Amino acid sequence: MVLQTIREKITGIMAFFILGIIAIPFAFVGVNSYFQASIINLVALVNDQEITFNDFNQSFLNYRRRMQSLMGNRFDPMQFDGPVARREHLDNMIDEALLAQAVNNIGFDVDNERLAERIRNISSFQVDGVFNADVYASRLQTQGLSPQQFEREMRAQIVLNQLPQGIAASSFGTQTELEEFIALQEQTRSFRIIVIPAVADEITEEFSDEDVGAWYQEHQADFQSEERVTIEYIELDAATFTGGEEPDEEFLRNRFEQQKGRFITPEQRQVSHILIELTPGADDVSRETARQQAQDLTDRARAGEDFAALASEHSDDLGSSQLGGDLGWVEPGFMVEAFEDAMYELTLENPVSDPVQTGFGWHVIKLRAIEESTGMNFEQARSILVTEYQEEEAEREFLDLADKLVDIVYEDPTTLEAASLDLGIEIKQEGPFSRSGGEGIGANPEVVRTAFSDLVLLQGSVSDPVDLGTNHLLMLRVSEHRPAAIRPLEDVREEIIGQLRQQRASAAARAQADEMLASLDSSEADLDSLSEQSGLEIQLAENAKRRNFVPDPQIVAGVFKLEAPLEGEPLNAVVEAPDGFAVVVLESVTDGSLDEGAVLAEQQFRRQVANANASYEAWALLRQLRELSDVQVFDENLGVSR
Repeated sequence: MVLQTIREKITGIMAFFILGIIAIPFAFVGVNSYFQASIINLVALVNDQEITFNDFNQSFLNYRRRMQSLMGNRFDPMQFDGPVARREHLDNMIDEALLAQAVNNIGFDVDNERLAERIRNISSFQVDGVFNADVYASRLQTQGLSPQQFEREMRAQIVLNQLPQGIAASSFGTQTELEEFIALQEQTRSFRIIVIPAVADEITEEFSDEDVGAWYQEHQADFQSEERVTIEYIELDAATFTGGEEPDEEFLRNRFEQQKGRFITPEQRQVSHILIELTPGADDVSRETARQQAQDLTDRARAGEDFAALASEHSDDLGSSQLGGDLGWVEPGFMVEAFEDAMYELTLENPVSDPVQTGFGWHVIKLRAIEESTGMNFEQARSILVTEYQEEEAEREFLDLADKLVDIVYEDPTTLEAASLDLGIEIKQEGPFSRSGGEGIGANPEVVRTAFSDLVLLQGSVSDPVDLGTNHLLMLRVSEHRPAAIRPLEDVREEIIGQLRQQRASAAARAQADEMLASLDSSEADLDSLSEQSGLEIQLAENAKRRNFVPDPQIVAGVFKLEAPLEGEPLNAVVEAPDGFAVVVLESVTDGSLDEGAVLAEQQFRRQVANANASYEAWALLRQLRELSDVQVFDENLGVSR
């Protein structure tokens, strides 16, 4: 009422004056706050395209979920979180935005026919290898997408991929590149080694508290415990419900009669026929002529003439006449009533019928074989009917309890106690487990994801229902949360001592290896004498390739990093071994080559060179797009430092 009065009284110049006074604070405060809020929400600006924190966060969460789904129990949440992982993901989003802008500027597009073909070829939309529209719509619905949304996203993805795919398709390797690649890839090296093991058990040194404490301070990241939660949950599983009492006999018998086709295969008859066709509205003379022709064929068949030959010559049914009148195996309900009645009156002793009239004309039918009805009677099917009934009742009970559980929890989402009391369902416990999962229900990736979700972990709420399969769900809450923390020194003391012993053993092995190397380089000793002095055997590798596992993949990789020895002069070196160090005498290096006529191997190497060039060219394209574009990254809004 007051506002209405002001509106009526204040008009003209006075109104503009008052509005001007009110607008000034907005000009300096309100509008500025909008711009500030917008900047705070930005994590990157790619030319004029904004990447907001919400865009990034949703994309990053989807990426983590994909990786967790792919890796299962091998998923390490620490590897896919933190400043480095988040910044790398943002860089990928920036590259994708630059690529999309370049594609749009070039004017790439995809026509409807190609889009439809790509969608039809997606296996998850197919049944028996053929695209199925119902499956397509159902799969999209489960993902919360309409066909229009999916097709729009699919079109955008195809367009986006055209540029890098075009680069990949046009990349090639020159003959010189191919020869150099083969020379390196197929290179062989001959060498001898002595492995000096680092044996921690041989270290008898006692370590002081200062030694242990210093190691602990320098390597605290190694002793950080994982973030862990303990959950309590209510689980509903229809498989554990009894489904109540058996239904009465009348109910079971009625269901058997309704579903008899499931349990009984009806009698089948293999028949042939001859059709003398009559056009609709034929006159009496034509009808009688057709009947007499059918009767004549009946008499000839009964007299012993070959029925198939008669059908081939006289039948007007073009489909079966070429097969000698064969109609195959026929069940009740497949033929018109008059035909079917006549067919079931025949016996194998009297297999040929009198002429039978239907809407198609006159038929002569021959019975060739009978397959008796098979299946279960009521008594045999009774146990199946009872089990199915109880499963249906269990499903109804499950759905009823699930509805009640959700309603009760949503009334007070901070506890499961009320639902447990009202429904008489036990609250179970599981944990503690980390983001990589645990045991029991804690091994389920969806349970783990839910337990560490913001709703459950940060807000302390009971989760939404977690689907564990058909008619199987649970709702959970975190009862205990243990953040990641450095384990106390007392708990890791023995681990540290073990690591210190291993460090000392490794240092001793390295020192021994260096002494041997010095003796070789000064020609004071050769490998044979060093082997005899140390009691360590020599291992020989002749013409080893990069992929060799003997004497050891790590040693072979180290040897292939060494420079080639001068002609006639072996190269001495020390390389790391899995549990120590190896003294190496590299005697020869031979560049790789292909046997004459090794066409398939040459094609494979040529493809590898072309793929490597394609990867480099795609990387170079993105670097060029970065250099030609205005890209701003707001690390402070992402919560990382660079």
